Amino acid sequence: MSNVSDKTLQSLVNTLEIEGMELTLKSFNIPKDTMARYLRKAKARDIQPTTTWGSAPRVFVFDIETLPLEVFSWGLNKQFIGHDNIIKEWCVLSWAGKWLMGDEIFGDVLTPEECINRDDKRIVESVWNIIDQADILIGHNGRRFDIRKLNARFIWHDLQPPSPFEMIDTYKDAVAQFAFTSFKQDYLTKFFDLQHKLETNFQLWVDCANGVQSEIDKMYEYNRHDVMGLEELYLKLRPWMTRHPSMNLYYSDMQEERCPRCGSIDTEKMGKLYHTTAGAYQTFRCVECKGLSRLGKNQIKHSSKKKRITSR
Repeated sequence: MSNVSDKTLQSLVNTLEIEGMELTLKSFNIPKDTMARYLRKAKARDIQPTTTWGSAPRVFVFDIETLPLEVFSWGLNKQFIGHDNIIKEWCVLSWAGKWLMGDEIFGDVLTPEECINRDDKRIVESVWNIIDQADILIGHNGRRFDIRKLNARFIWHDLQPPSPFEMIDTYKDAVAQFAFTSFKQDYLTKFFDLQHKLETNFQLWVDCANGVQSEIDKMYEYNRHDVMGLEELYLKLRPWMTRHPSMNLYYSDMQEERCPRCGSIDTEKMGKLYHTTAGAYQTFRCVECKGLSRLGKNQIKHSSKKKRITSR
C-alpha cells in the first residue's frame, strides 16, 4: 500500500471521475476501505483527474431529521390547531448523507443553543451546498418529505433554489412495484436483513429540543445510521425500478448498451424482445446490477409498401 505508484493513483482518480465510485470499485477489484486509503494518498500527493472525457453522475444518498412544532392545545383528542397556536416552528435538526458507494458518511447537526432557538440556518446552508453539487438525490419518501421540508427552510433563509437534480425515491418505487406489508424504511431494511434503524422514542426529540447535548449526539448517530440502511435498500430495489434516471445521459461516450441504472457497460443481450404497440426492441440484462434495459432502436423494419394493422 505504501509504495503504490503515482501512475496507479492517477489511473484510479481518472476512472473515478469517468465511471463513478461503484464501477471503479469493481474495475480495480478493491474494497471500499482500500479505495478510501488510495484516495487519501492521491489527495496527499495532489493527484487530480486529468480526463475531460465525460463523468459519472454525482449520486447523493441522504436523510434529514426535524424538530417538531411546539403548540398550545385544548386537549389530547382530535383537535384543530390553528397557526396562532404555534409556540415554536419546526426546523431541521440534522442531516446526513454519503456519495453513492463512497466510504464517508457526513452531515451536520444543531448545537444545543441552536436547538433551543430553532436556528437551523447554519446546517440548512451546509446541506444546500451538497445538494447543489449533486446530479441525483436518493431518499426514502424524499419527494414528499425531505426535499419539500428543505425547500421550505431554503426559502425561509433566503437561499436560491439549488441547481437542477433528479430524484430517486425508494418509497415511491417500492409502492409502485411491490405489495409489501409496510413501506417504512425500518420495516423494509428488517425484511431484507439490511442495516436497521436504531431504536428511538419521542423523548429523544424532546430532549434535543431542550438542548441536551448527549441526546443531540444520539440523534445525529441515528440520522447517519439511516443513510447506511437507505443505500443498501436502494441497491436492493434498483434492478426493479422502472422510473430510474438514465445514467447514459451523463456519459459522453453515450454507449447504447450502457446500463441506464448503474452505468455499467457489462451487459448481456437477451433472446427475448421487448414489445410495444409500435414495435420490438432488443433487451439486455446488466451483469452488475441485474437490471433490465432495451435499445431505443426499433427492431422491426417498416416497409413503405406494407401497412401494419393496429388497434384503435
